[in-house]
Amino acid sequence: MKLKQIKQLLLILSAVSLFNSAMADATTNKTNLAAPKTISANFAPQTTMDKKVLNYFHQLLPTTTIDSVYTTPYPDTYALVIGVNLVYGNLSSPYLIAGHMFNIYTQDDITERLQKINTPKIDISKINIADAIMVKSPNKVNKKLIIFIDPDCPYCRQLEQQISSHNIGKKANIYYVLMPLSMHPNAKEHSKNILCSTNSIRTLEDYMVKNNENPDVKLIPDCNIEPVLERTGSTARVLNINATPVIITGAGDLIMGADIEAVNEYLKK
Repeated sequence: MKLKQIKQLLLILSAVSLFNSAMADATTNKTNLAAPKTISANFAPQTTMDKKVLNYFHQLLPTTTIDSVYTTPYPDTYALVIGVNLVYGNLSSPYLIAGHMFNIYTQDDITERLQKINTPKIDISKINIADAIMVKSPNKVNKKLIIFIDPDCPYCRQLEQQISSHNIGKKANIYYVLMPLSMHPNAKEHSKNILCSTNSIRTLEDYMVKNNENPDVKLIPDCNIEPVLERTGSTARVLNINATPVIITGAGDLIMGADIEAVNEYLKK
């Protein structure tokens, strides 16, 4: 048998082996996946005072104030309440995960429940909306949204694109508070372009809806954003806001992240 034929035969045998392995895995997985369907009870998170757990996360985040630690359905995995933020961590990993944890069968959202328990009402009078960019609804509305954004934050851009596609600007007056984060090197410059633009709303949309990194901007002469950013930073520290986007409704309720569904629910009330 020639070398070329041997290679072809080996390729065929390898393909057959891989196919059989995949089929065996699929059968095993199908069998294993049937079991969780019997688990229908919702999990009730409990605060933990276990010193081993608390010490681990305090050592992992030595400069961060962790307000509460809750149990989760996963072994050695805990929910950490950090100001207005909620993340998940495991005792065997240095990684933290942000997102929603929910029961796929009952649709019980553990993250949502913990946020409701730990999120106090925000006193919106503490926010200087004079420093914000206001998008006034063309309609007569009684709803208000105050949104802390970083123009270079991917989730902020996702939120702004959803706000645009859902016509939220017609249902509420929106106040954008610019809070550029140090992790985004161009965010401060982009924030200045927005705040100092002769058409701030259009510039904001250019960056965040159209993803235009070099919009045509006409700046107001001698515009200084430093006092605005200082006031915003001070307000953010008082309200424990250290990430973006953060939405505060006119009722003082907090909506974390690009949660357009929660925004729509508020507008329906």
